[in-house]
Amino acid sequence: MPAITNSRELVRYVLLVKLFALFIALSVDLTTQLVFFTSWAAVVRTCVITVVTVGVIATPVALVFGRAQRELQAAKRRLEEISRTDPLTGLPNRRALLEASEAPAPQTMVLVIADIDQFKFVNDRHGHRTGDLVLQMIGNTMAAHLSDYGLVGRLGGEEFALISSNTPVERIVAVIGDLLRAVERTPIITPAGAVQVTMSAGIAVRDPAKSFETLYADADEALSEAKRLGRNQIRLSARTKDVVSSGRSAAPMSLVQGL
Repeated sequence: MPAITNSRELVRYVLLVKLFALFIALSVDLTTQLVFFTSWAAVVRTCVITVVTVGVIATPVALVFGRAQRELQAAKRRLEEISRTDPLTGLPNRRALLEASEAPAPQTMVLVIADIDQFKFVNDRHGHRTGDLVLQMIGNTMAAHLSDYGLVGRLGGEEFALISSNTPVERIVAVIGDLLRAVERTPIITPAGAVQVTMSAGIAVRDPAKSFETLYADADEALSEAKRLGRNQIRLSARTKDVVSSGRSAAPMSLVQGL
């Protein structure tokens, strides 16, 4: 049975079923009439009855099966979307990010891993419900600042990511700096009161010859360095430093250390 995903495909399916059923029924009818031929008037009368009968029976039956197939395809699409979506923030989840990283991309890929600083303290002091609200607001903020530059998603816990394959790394460094400043300056209003958080970020760049695992390890190491050196800052992998060094003016120097 063909996949039916929209109304046009449903109409096409119903028409094909009707034509197929009509072909089979008329073939049987004509064969019978030729074997037991009485008159051409009888042949025509029988064919008309067959056409009407097939139309009356085949159309609703085809609609029932077609609609069931369309609903099944819609349910499968929804399940696929759910399997690639983080239920708390609505962002793409780790699976979606990993799949995006495996897509063929001749350009240089940039990976940003961003983490909410001292998030455990937020949960311990304000409760997990407040922590969830903080994660949701940070997810919204990241989507608003970064969606134009690539795929923004949540890796898990308080860790988010951006995968970009069509933006210069210098521009990515600049917008991540803007993001970190926006997070630092904007308290998150929750039922428990205003919560102030900051974020740290690690940025790594990969050319097509390197694996995503290497890229991820480089970005994660850069993030860990940002945490060790005081948080609320960006750290770059060694390769990313080399790329950005030719365009320092594009980087937010108050947040990027170690260039």
